[in-house]
Formats: sequence, structure tokens, C-alpha cells
Amino acid sequence: MPPRPSAPHFGLVDGLRVLFAALWIGVQVALILTAGRRADGAFGFRMFSESSTVKISLYREIAGEDGTRARVHVDDGTWTARDAAGMKRRFAWTDRIRKRDLAIFDTEISAGYGAATQLGRLQAALDDVASHTPDDVETRRFLLDVAVRHNGREAYVVHLASPERGGR
Repeated sequence: MPPRPSAPHFGLVDGLRVLFAALWIGVQVALILTAGRRADGAFGFRMFSESSTVKISLYREIAGEDGTRARVHVDDGTWTARDAAGMKRRFAWTDRIRKRDLAIFDTEISAGYGAATQLGRLQAALDDVASHTPDDVETRRFLLDVAVRHNGREAYVVHLASPERGGR
């Protein structure tokens, strides 16, 4: 009888490759199963994309001399405010926010990846502008009113606000 070939030998490297492959597949399955929990639905399959729209209005909340607050509409994402030295300066939303779909105001536009995703991105943009315009000492906080029309239904308004800013 001829000698039997020996069984394949699995070494440490081979075992690590199998372990890595199993972990990789496990992570991919977990991402797919949890896609519905993420606003952007990343790693999930959508047969039909969402056809929601948003209309974004930007406001500044300023304090008057008597301490009362007032909402001031910001046209086209550009405003003028005093700096710490009392000089009037021009500020623009687009100085910080470069994505076009986050910088179109007072016009109904597509929500792109969906209304929830767009709202999350708008809140992040709002927080970024608020924290990176220290020379504007007049604005107490920035506000966005977002009219959302989810898949052609009746519009509803979501109010987003930046954190309170310091000032005089």
C-alpha cells in the first residue's frame, strides 16, 4: 500500500487569516443589520431613495441693550456684526461651510440622502459656524428653521439651535 499523504498542516499564520476573515465578515453583517439605526442608512439597501426636500432659514439671536433677545433673519448666509473692538465686520456661512447643499437658504432643495441625514449635517454645520466665528461678539447663538417635506407629504418645521456663545 502506498504511503498516505499527510493532512494539511495549519500554522499560526493560517489560523490568524481565518480569524481575520471571520471577524471581517462578522463586522460587515453587523453593519448591514444596524443600518436602519443610522440616520444616513449607511451599509443598508434601499430599493427606492427618499424624495424629501428641505427649506433652510438662518437666523442670528442677538441681545439688545435692555437684555432682551431678538431673532434676526440672515439673508443669503451673510451678515454684519461688531467685533470685540466695536468695528463692523462681514461674516459668511460659507467661510466655514463649503458643502453647497448646506449653504442654500430660503429655497426648497432636495434633502439628498434623506431628511434625517440632512438635519444631522445641518446641526453639525450650525455648531461649527457658532464655534468658529469668535470675532462676532453680537450673536448669542445661531438658529436654523428647516421646513422638511418628507416624500411629498405636508411640510413640518424643525428648529435647530447652536450652543449659547459668550459675549459682552
